[in-house]
Amino acid sequence: MAEKTGKTVRETLKETIQLERDQIREKIKELIEAQYSRLEEEAERIAPDFDYETEGEKLKAEEAEELARVEFEWADLAEKAAEPEAESAAEEAVTEAKEEKKKEYGPLPEAKVSASKYPKPPYVPKSAAGRMLLGDKHRRTLTAAAVMLVLFAAYQAWDYLVPKTVHIDYLTFEGMQHMDYSTTARTAGEVMDELAEEGDRNIFSLNGNEFSFSKADLLETGEDVPVKNDLTVGIRHATGASAKIAGNKQTLWLVPGTVEENLELNDIVYDGDDEIKPALDKKVSEDTKITVNEVHYDVEEKKEAVKAADKVILDPSLTSGVQETTEGNDGEGIFTYTTKYVNGKNKGTEREVKEWITEPHDNVLRLGTSATGNKGEYVVARTFTANTTAYTARPGAGGALGMGVHLGTCAVDPKFVALRSELWVEGYGYAFANDTGGAVKGNVVDLYMNSKGQCISWGRRNMTAYVIVPAE
Repeated sequence: MAEKTGKTVRETLKETIQLERDQIREKIKELIEAQYSRLEEEAERIAPDFDYETEGEKLKAEEAEELARVEFEWADLAEKAAEPEAESAAEEAVTEAKEEKKKEYGPLPEAKVSASKYPKPPYVPKSAAGRMLLGDKHRRTLTAAAVMLVLFAAYQAWDYLVPKTVHIDYLTFEGMQHMDYSTTARTAGEVMDELAEEGDRNIFSLNGNEFSFSKADLLETGEDVPVKNDLTVGIRHATGASAKIAGNKQTLWLVPGTVEENLELNDIVYDGDDEIKPALDKKVSEDTKITVNEVHYDVEEKKEAVKAADKVILDPSLTSGVQETTEGNDGEGIFTYTTKYVNGKNKGTEREVKEWITEPHDNVLRLGTSATGNKGEYVVARTFTANTTAYTARPGAGGALGMGVHLGTCAVDPKFVALRSELWVEGYGYAFANDTGGAVKGNVVDLYMNSKGQCISWGRRNMTAYVIVPAE
């Protein structure tokens, strides 16, 4: 055969040995891969956390070592079989080596795991249904989840279908109404919706009183509170009432409670400047008319000069008829002008000093009233030169107004000085105009004296007279 192909026995032997080496290498790889697979399955079944990757690395190292050894042995065998005189012996050696390798690299034994180191494998049901539901940990997890889902769905169905009894506390302006209500609603808000829908169709009767719920009623219990037996649901009855908000008429829903609560219920916005009637803390009735006036202020600042004011003071510590003057000075200050608007309408402006740059001081006129004791701050309404005379009368005599005449009173011409006017006359003092006289005409002022001698002594004099009015 060597002669027909042109190959020597040596070459043919080398090819045969190489072929056998390749086949043996493939067989080793297949056996090791099978061992990997069995090792992984066994580890997953017995110990899911078993580190088979490390074991695989060990096997790879063994495979490499074994292949190297096989390479070396076959290389040595090939060298010996290459000698022409040992061809037959080499063929026998090849045959023996093949048999030995088949024995040496036969099927690997199954992995053995110490029972003391790893737990026993989990129980696997024998029935098909059991294996389908509980065959491994994934199936057991899915089965448990399915059971929980079914139980939850059953509970929800029972909770939804079985009615529960709740207690309704319905507060009206006439008082509190109590009633029991059977419902399948899940929350207090749903109970309120049911009652409002029923109220559109039916009138509830309780203790001889008829009433109905409406969507405007105020639910006091939280909307998301879950319904359970004997839950108490608080509701306040709403009644339509007229109101005036920011100058406009509108209808509000009123419930038993305070004005503040009802404004919040109706989404009425206000601030601390607004005028609200009744007051926020007052209780409302179904006839209460709430008024909210929208108030705002415009504020402006100005710098202004201020003239000294003329101040008149009746001073009983000063001799009657005597006057003293104190000169003041002008000033300058920053003033705040605050304009008030109610529902958009101007209601006036207030002026007040914010800061003095130069503070003014008043011109003060002190008028002595020691004889009569009059005192206080006044304003001079009018000044004139009086043609003064004097008169007296018996004790208890009255003047034109029916009032007694005495020191500190005088007679005037009503056409020139009005009766009941207050005067201060230079040299005399305070005098109240409560009398008239036939000879009293024009600027004549007849002053009361306590005696005829005083009247003669006074005589007739032209004196400065002030018509004064109390300062505000």
